[in-house]
Parts: sequence; structure tokens; C-alpha cells
Amino acid sequence: MEKHHLSQRDNWQAKASEGAVLAEKTFANTVRNYLDEKYPGQWIVTPKPQDLRQIYYEYTYQRNPERYVKPESPTESNVWFCDSLKQFRTLKREFALGGGCEIDCKIEHTRSGKKIFIEVKNQGPAGNAHERAAKYATPSVISHVQNKFNISYNPFAYIFTGEMVDRLDYRIELETTYGFAEDYLFLWSKEHPLEPLTQWLESVILPKLSAAS
Repeated sequence: MEKHHLSQRDNWQAKASEGAVLAEKTFANTVRNYLDEKYPGQWIVTPKPQDLRQIYYEYTYQRNPERYVKPESPTESNVWFCDSLKQFRTLKREFALGGGCEIDCKIEHTRSGKKIFIEVKNQGPAGNAHERAAKYATPSVISHVQNKFNISYNPFAYIFTGEMVDRLDYRIELETTYGFAEDYLFLWSKEHPLEPLTQWLESVILPKLSAAS
């Protein structure tokens, strides 16, 4: 590939990354400001929560705990479950990386303790951000997180914004991919209007988290 093509790709990826970060911050700040004003002290909004950073290790550990027994002479490539830390670790790190994911935002109800994790994807007229978000739509990941936090509702919500939400081809792909949980899918126009977002929160998300068990 010629250098100028590589440069163009790097520039496109950098812009996409910048847009994604801005969308994540916009969503988290908008939701936090709204909830703090309307329901002071009742909700916690956490950007980049760490709750899911080892879920792949956890999932496979439940099915094959022998895989995570500490070797007698561990090497840097080994990962094992540490009983004292209650987490997976490696020879050099008390917290093993690479066995989970970092989602964009968490909304938690202070009284019930119920929470939902939200993935925010901003995409222009091309890209695969919507496909990368689909890892949170798999039955095994959803079931594991439900069991981890003792909840029955879908623990994930999916926010898409940017030029993609104006395009029919992307919209029908998103509506099909997330059709199993259509209420949890929110297409936020690139102008980021407040009212549609808060209506979605009030009708879909907040009642599930504030409801009595």
C-alpha cells in the first residue's frame, strides 16, 4: 500500500477515534447532568466503568476452572485466578489484562443497586463501529453479566450516533442486529438533542433500574 494511502487511513482512523471519544463524553455528561438535576442523589453515572474488565476470564473460568490454576513455575504467559485478590492475575500484574472489555458508561440506581452498561458508537458514512458493539449483544455475554450482577433484564444498552443514523442501510442493519432487544437500542441524531434521549431514559432504562426486585 502506498504511503499516502496509509496516511489517509491513519487520518480517517484518528478522526473516527476522536469522534467516538467526544460522543462518549457527550452522552455521559448529558445523562449525568439530567439525572443530577431531576433526581439529585438517586443515580450514579460512571464513564468507562471497570466492572467488565475480566468477564471473558470469568466466563471461561466457570466452565473450566482447571485452566486458571496457578502453575508451580508460572511464566509471563500464564494467567491464574488469585483467591486472595479474587481476580485473575499474571506473573507481573496483579490484575490480568486482555480477558475482558471496557464499556463506555454505566448508570446505577443508588437505592436498588441495579445498573446498566451502555456502549456508545459514533460513526460517519463508513466504518465498522456498529459491528464491534455487537459483542455486547451475544447471548453468552448477556447471560454472564446477568448472573454476575443477579439481574434479569438485559444489562446492556446500545447507543449509535453520527452520520450512520441518517442512513437507511445502517439503520436497518442496527434494527436487525439489536431486534432481540429493540427497546435497548437508541439512535441519537448527530445533533444530540436532549428530549429524545431523556424520553428514552425515562421510558426504558430508569424504570428497570429503579423497580423493586
